[in-house]
Amino acid sequence: MGKIKKIILAFFFFLILLGIMQFTVPYIIGFDGYYNIKAAEIIKEKGFVKEGIAPENTILNKNYADIQLLFRILLIPFTFLGLESVAKTAAILFGAIAFAVFFWFLLENKIRYAFFWSVLYLFTSEALMYRLMLPRQMPLVISLLLLTIYFLQKRKYIFLFFTMLAHALLHSSFVFQFIIIIFYIILEKTVSKEFNYKIILYPFLGVIAGFIFSPYFPNNIAMTYLQIFKVNLVGNLYNAEWKPWPIFDFIKNNILVLTYFAIIASVIFKRKKINKNELFFLLSALFFLAYTVLSRRMEEYLVPFSIIALALILNDHISISDKNKPFPYIRYGAIIFLMIISGINFAILREDIRNNTFLHNFEDCSAWMADNVPKNSLVFVNAYAFPYLFFKNSDVKYTHGIDLTYSYLYDREKFERYMGILQGTLRSDEDYILKDYNPDYLFSGKVKQDVQLFNHIVAHKENYKSVYEDEWCAVLMVEG
Repeated sequence: MGKIKKIILAFFFFLILLGIMQFTVPYIIGFDGYYNIKAAEIIKEKGFVKEGIAPENTILNKNYADIQLLFRILLIPFTFLGLESVAKTAAILFGAIAFAVFFWFLLENKIRYAFFWSVLYLFTSEALMYRLMLPRQMPLVISLLLLTIYFLQKRKYIFLFFTMLAHALLHSSFVFQFIIIIFYIILEKTVSKEFNYKIILYPFLGVIAGFIFSPYFPNNIAMTYLQIFKVNLVGNLYNAEWKPWPIFDFIKNNILVLTYFAIIASVIFKRKKINKNELFFLLSALFFLAYTVLSRRMEEYLVPFSIIALALILNDHISISDKNKPFPYIRYGAIIFLMIISGINFAILREDIRNNTFLHNFEDCSAWMADNVPKNSLVFVNAYAFPYLFFKNSDVKYTHGIDLTYSYLYDREKFERYMGILQGTLRSDEDYILKDYNPDYLFSGKVKQDVQLFNHIVAHKENYKSVYEDEWCAVLMVEG
């Protein structure tokens, strides 16, 4: 079978598999997808807006710049067919593209059983499987990283300009693309004694072009700096996905990855040598392993790079074994292993999706707000609810949302009181919801995240009047 046919079949295989996983529930999975698809619709209808697209009490509200612009643009075609179901469709499509690119990359590197390794990529970690269900740009980011490595291998440096341009417009993680290029340069200089200035010049020009071509230039430069050094890649204070796992959870979620590294170490120790390509992927995988220890979100990079490193280092052994016609049970064992871990992780995934997919329960509440809350009213919210409420009604303003670190950087003192209200640790008779924010309305879900907010409302009930309530949420008018 030709290479193109194999890639097409792999794409449709993963398209179907991800579709089955995605439609375990009919709703958008997670939180960010609601905001992403709504932001895409707003750009389609109003152009590259700079106001009314971010919560009020965040650094995004002033001098707004969308540093994920390309992702919103890629979502725009889906918005013509609705929002909720097509956000799920986009997640399926982008994920299938990522796995097809991964499969293609393995074929280009002449790795045997590329399809097996690609399926293993999907099922290695349930936490990663869950993140693949979210309508986010990370599958496309991984694809761009693999394309970058391919162009490095083929010395097609001009194409590094375009991959970096796309990455700079897609996500702030373009810094990882630079890190990978630096790893490659070091190995080239050390092993081959070669260095071509184009290998760093073209990517640098790509980033510059990405910044300049953005309609949010020059604000996007300052926002990218904040995103990298104060919000995500270096330090995130409040977003759980950027924090490290407790040691037991780290081992539990990465037990297979750690096994891959153990196998790699034993093979290298036994043969006492490693070639440049193997070393490059091993260094990249070790880098992402170290980063995953610090931030659980880096698992999205760790898994594919660890599998490529393992596949490369085992490739010669597999070729020799194939020539020697090994016992069939070796292949059967690999298939059975894959079936077992896929079954286990899929079962865990279904439970994880059900436990974390609840925002749709606020549909009636948000519909009432859309019909009854005047345009441009300020609504006090617990940040987790913002993506869904904004998705349903972007004509009003919300106090917090997207990432709590944005609010911390906006006004630290007010934010600490805000967290004190939500966590029940604020010791004051003052109603700081009114004093700090003076909202017109307050939204509260009837979930564990809002228990302390409810207690605060009860303690200051003279300031609030319930105007809508159902079994899942309530809306209160501020009267104080």
